[in-house]
Amino acid sequence: MINKTKRLVIPRVTKIARKNFFWGATPNPGKHTKESSVALLTVLRDYLKLGDKEREVTRMLNSGFIKVDGKVVKNRKTAVGFMDIISVVPTGEHFRVVYDRKGRLIVNKESEKNSSLKPMKVYNKITTTSGKTQLVFHDGQNFITDDKSISTGDVLVMSVPEKKIQHIIKMQPGNKAFLTGGAHVGNIGTIKKVEVKESSGNNLVHFEEDFSTIANYAFMIGGPKYSFEVVGGEQ
Repeated sequence: MINKTKRLVIPRVTKIARKNFFWGATPNPGKHTKESSVALLTVLRDYLKLGDKEREVTRMLNSGFIKVDGKVVKNRKTAVGFMDIISVVPTGEHFRVVYDRKGRLIVNKESEKNSSLKPMKVYNKITTTSGKTQLVFHDGQNFITDDKSISTGDVLVMSVPEKKIQHIIKMQPGNKAFLTGGAHVGNIGTIKKVEVKESSGNNLVHFEEDFSTIANYAFMIGGPKYSFEVVGGEQ
């Protein structure tokens, strides 16, 4: 089983120097796809500088010092992606995975208040045989609910690790979105209009800041009743 990738061909979402070393860590299949995630080892060693060697990071993980979305993780190849929360138990620090303005995944310091909350975008919804609604989120996780008002594109702010809905942010005019792709990735905009396509094409979202993008790239973070504070992507 191959567990390393040449750094020159690691997906561009990973923000690391590609010519200093030959090999890079390959994230294991999991919640996030390979193209939209970074190995936890890379985050701890190369992003946060918590260890110079893979051995040091492995020891830290085996000691239960690292949590992802509130759960202890010991596998150094665990895939972490957009909106995941990484907690360092000994220091009490928390970090949020977001996109910078070049479309790369980075980690920003997260407040204690938001460290137990994770916004999750609804990518798909299915009605189960029991009549309940199964939601499929942007990170591949599923959730069963009785709430019929939740639509594809909405973002549910969930408490983790117990996964309880705290807030629902609708994809609608006046609400704010963090851009996860396209020319304006890493920016935050206010929705002016949602253009629904009747064909199989992607719906378009038009922003008050005079740009548009496909709905897949609009990740809702704020509405009239609640806003989730997200640090804008760095350059």
